[in-house]
Amino acid sequence: MNGEWKGKRIWIAGNGVSGTGAYQALTAAGAECAYFDQSENHRAIPPDLLVVSPGIAPDQPVYTYARENGIPLCGELEIGYLLCDKPIVAVTGTNGKTTVTRLIGAMLHKAGLAVAVCGNVGKSFALAAATGGFDVAVVECSSFQLETIRSFRPHIAVLTNISPDHLNRYNGMEEYCAAKRNIARNQTEQDVFIFSQDDVPLYALRGFMPKSTTMYTTVYGKVRGAYVLSDTIYYCGQEICRTDRVKMEGEHNLKNALSAVCAAKALGIPNAPVVQALTEFAPDAHRLCLVARKNGKNFYNDSKGTNIMASVRAAECMNGTTCMIVGGSDKGYEFDELFQKLPACVVRVAAVGETAQKVTAAAERNGFCAVRSFSDFTQAFLWAKAGEEENVLLSPASASFDMFSSYAERGELFERLVQNASEE
Repeated sequence: MNGEWKGKRIWIAGNGVSGTGAYQALTAAGAECAYFDQSENHRAIPPDLLVVSPGIAPDQPVYTYARENGIPLCGELEIGYLLCDKPIVAVTGTNGKTTVTRLIGAMLHKAGLAVAVCGNVGKSFALAAATGGFDVAVVECSSFQLETIRSFRPHIAVLTNISPDHLNRYNGMEEYCAAKRNIARNQTEQDVFIFSQDDVPLYALRGFMPKSTTMYTTVYGKVRGAYVLSDTIYYCGQEICRTDRVKMEGEHNLKNALSAVCAAKALGIPNAPVVQALTEFAPDAHRLCLVARKNGKNFYNDSKGTNIMASVRAAECMNGTTCMIVGGSDKGYEFDELFQKLPACVVRVAAVGETAQKVTAAAERNGFCAVRSFSDFTQAFLWAKAGEEENVLLSPASASFDMFSSYAERGELFERLVQNASEE
């Protein structure tokens, strides 16, 4: 494989996890790498290949430069695929992809396999592939990463769900769905494509005819794939375990579990390690966790709920009346669907950040009156805490980049505020 890269001139656009991973992997493979610098292009000999990081949108100068100079362009996900000589399980979806990726990894690990869990979680896929030392790569793929694939072909492709997201980058849902569908675009009859019958709407697959074997997941009855019947998880008619053995809470996490079960079983993993992972696995930090119980009030952190359906699902897990903190940086959609789908237990909403006015306007359009707008996160928290509701839920349905560097920083501030409130 090194021979294919030796002496090739490659420019890397972006120096985050993805960009630095591609740089290190390609340098190790013998390529001559440099970071893309628009200001120096006129003095440089054009490269043989441009590798773009997922955070760089298609309207940025690197894409223009590639088109005008006839230079091939791809993403780091494609580089990982070209460097990888082991089976690949790839996971995408609007929500749940990190949970499903890590849960599949846990199932394979319990089965005694060396697993690289990478991509949009952990280290870059390219760097993991170049480093080696694993039997299977389980790769989380964002829509941004999937935009720039060329030959990327996972043996198992999982699509957890699709709902509106990132519409500040895409010209509508069709473009967003097309990026997600790329995960199975290059699969053949020897591969497997898994998707949720419950949460992948038909419009998202319009005109898409995968060549791979198609398998399904659902919590509503028997399908070819993984499903729930009479409070029991099955895979193609084979009983796996009862649903009450799954450690993760909520119907959305049961659906995530089905995606992981389907992928693991399609790889031939026995029941015992699959069940062991289901009974032990817990989601990442900042994904719907109880922070504290104080003076009869529960505080839940779901800072990673960065789109509407993620926040709806978090709200559906609440028992008792709830005040919800919503808002952050703008991803290009309105919030009407949020207020149309929120369960009745949510009785107040604190709207905060760049999207606060959008949230309050959507609430008013949909007859939800108990909403108040804040420019300061701490003030929003204090207002939420001061109510009589049984729960305070942070689930912003928005990205975090208006006030914070990441959803993790936002969640950490929420947890500090909870701790300070608990010590009063």
